[in-house]
Amino acid sequence: MNYIKQLGVLLACCVAGDALSTLLRGALPGNVLGLTLLLLLLIFGPIQEHHVAHTADFLLQNMAFFFLPACLGVLEIFAQIKSEILAILAVCVLTTLCTAAATALTVHIVFRLQNRESEEAFDHD
Repeated sequence: MNYIKQLGVLLACCVAGDALSTLLRGALPGNVLGLTLLLLLLIFGPIQEHHVAHTADFLLQNMAFFFLPACLGVLEIFAQIKSEILAILAVCVLTTLCTAAATALTVHIVFRLQNRESEEAFDHD
């Protein structure tokens, strides 16, 4: 599949997620719903990894461009948030540490479950 078709698949999931978010009256963000839809389509087979791989790789390699609008937005309001910058940085550091800890714990639990399943399979043989 060429890049345009792959981008079309990704954009269709994004638009479908936004539409679903509108139907749910914003209960969940459209981008989360779009990614969930893409994941379900990849799991259940209508879309295969090679249908979106090249465009997804391109977007991941150029991800810095997607952060530019957010950074410029922060620069525009920096004078207003300057007095709270330490609190903002503390929250960023704390949430980063919590995310890293949650990820490490999840990986640990998954490895334990995988080892238990492989040991049970070995015991049954």
